[in-house]
Amino acid sequence: MALTKISGTVSNFREETEVKSAQTSNLGHTQFKTEKRINFRVGRTPVEMKLPKGIDLTDGDEATVVGTNSGGGIKAVMVRNDETGVAYSMSTWYVMMWAIICTVAGFATLAIFVGIVLLPIGLYLFYKGYQLIQANRMLLA
Repeated sequence: MALTKISGTVSNFREETEVKSAQTSNLGHTQFKTEKRINFRVGRTPVEMKLPKGIDLTDGDEATVVGTNSGGGIKAVMVRNDETGVAYSMSTWYVMMWAIICTVAGFATLAIFVGIVLLPIGLYLFYKGYQLIQANRMLLA
């Protein structure tokens, strides 16, 4: 999907924490995996983004969003707070590292059918990494 870039004033900013999983060890310690779901509007356009950590953005800030069109809004790949100059997204290197691991493991295990699952995951992660690189270029332009 093609990336879209919009800029404007942020309104209706909401940040929610979703618990993705909980794991309890033998010692009774529980470790939670969480994800931040961030929703706001830039002008009249609704924006949704998921990240492992929160972002420093609030109502009234000027922001630039790069993402894909999704149901009348934008599913953000990268958001930049234009007042502070800080951009928020998944780490490109992290995504590309997992893409390489899944793709190589997928090719290596293709004979035992595990690769049928890992190979498409690796290719999808390469696509998402390429999207992050494009979004970064669009924010710099």
